[in-house]
Amino acid sequence: MRREGNMKRFISILIVIILLGTFCSCGKYVSSYKALGLVRTQTSHSCEASFYSLDGHLVFKIRKSDVGSEGDISYSVDVDKGEVYLYYDIYGSKEELAHVKAGESVTDRGGYVEGGHDVYIIIEASKGSKGKLSVELDG
Repeated sequence: MRREGNMKRFISILIVIILLGTFCSCGKYVSSYKALGLVRTQTSHSCEASFYSLDGHLVFKIRKSDVGSEGDISYSVDVDKGEVYLYYDIYGSKEELAHVKAGESVTDRGGYVEGGHDVYIIIEASKGSKGKLSVELDG
């Protein structure tokens, strides 16, 4: 009897540890948005999004694969209505790349990335409509 109780307790504790590990191992940033007509594409080193309407946070995780290499980020953002912020995070610090308001567009290069590191691309849209974004890690 006592042996069964100990085994049940052990299995219960093991299940709790596994569940906690699963829930805590999520990425640093989480997408949370409302969208219509959202099309997302992603490769290992680039990402794109186009939308009819977007409100919230959209996150991509990409990587510059050439370990030891350095480069920057090429990006293009345009939106007809609302506004869009484009950020990146490589070392735990979220840095702004672009802020685009209604009717504006921007194509530029910026940021700093090193090969072998994950790069989070964070898009924060406030009532954005008819927008398009593209980001590519350069070498």
